[in-house]
Amino acid sequence: MGMTGLLVALFPRKWRASFGEEFAALLEETRLTPAVIIDVVAQAGLLHVRAHRGLVLGLAALGWSACCEVVSVRAGLTANILWAPSTPARAIALAATTGAWPLLAAAAAQRRRRAADQAGPAR
Repeated sequence: MGMTGLLVALFPRKWRASFGEEFAALLEETRLTPAVIIDVVAQAGLLHVRAHRGLVLGLAALGWSACCEVVSVRAGLTANILWAPSTPARAIALAATTGAWPLLAAAAAQRRRRAADQAGPAR
């Protein structure tokens, strides 16, 4: 497997089944400069992210919550993850820590609605 095969293998399996041979032929005709290789790797990564969007959003929400919790503990706003918003600073910290989760739930509900709309009316 040459460089072309390695680059094509970076893409998701479903994408490769549809476009792999055509893309491999295009890469064979293209001079593989570092810029071209970086672009191909970036596009393959982007397709993987799009294919696993829910997982990426979930991990991003988890990371955001963890960072906000660490900042809140270090700033002395709380000693643990459960705290009452008794001051404006604590209320803001609590909203920042938990705010990503309702947004994630709304995004998931919107994806489900779109999928149901695309599937057509239920019988």
